[in-house]
Amino acid sequence: MAVLLAAGHSRRWGPGNKLFTHVAGRTMVARTLAIARAAPVQRLIVATGWQRERLADAARGPRTTVVRVARPEEGLGASLRAVHAALRPREREVLLFLADMPWIDPAAAARLVRVARGRDRIVRPAWRGRPGHPVLLRGAALDVLAHTRGDAGPGRKGARLTPGDARCVFDLDRPGRAGRRPPALR
Repeated sequence: MAVLLAAGHSRRWGPGNKLFTHVAGRTMVARTLAIARAAPVQRLIVATGWQRERLADAARGPRTTVVRVARPEEGLGASLRAVHAALRPREREVLLFLADMPWIDPAAAARLVRVARGRDRIVRPAWRGRPGHPVLLRGAALDVLAHTRGDAGPGRKGARLTPGDARCVFDLDRPGRAGRRPPALR
């Protein structure tokens, strides 16, 4: 299963929801939805908070479930708890994507699934030592989602890092970055 976390308030962005900013001819949320839908999964969960109706309209599609984050101001942890509550018992592998990362390689999720070893619980790409996205969570690592608080995601500790490129760490948190080209792949 893939998860797109899109509940934030875009505080560093300024007025307006940054997910509806156009980036290379498409809204940021349209780009990140396409990336998450390219993952080798059966279902996509989109976690929404601020402007949830508008995001739900943008996210409509096959095999897509939109979940409402009750208190998005509590940070990433609130989104992860809402996602955990929406998991089906048979869903024991999740790929986490962030909605403000429109340049992630669409093939990155399939690579993570391919390189994950039997005992790996958390796998994520890294570029120049910086952990990136998406994050693959498996088995017992999913249970951590139910108790996550604040803005620290579950992939910060104990993750196996695999080689990624600059796109896996490039987010759009500030308006000045929206007009830039995708990061160089060196």
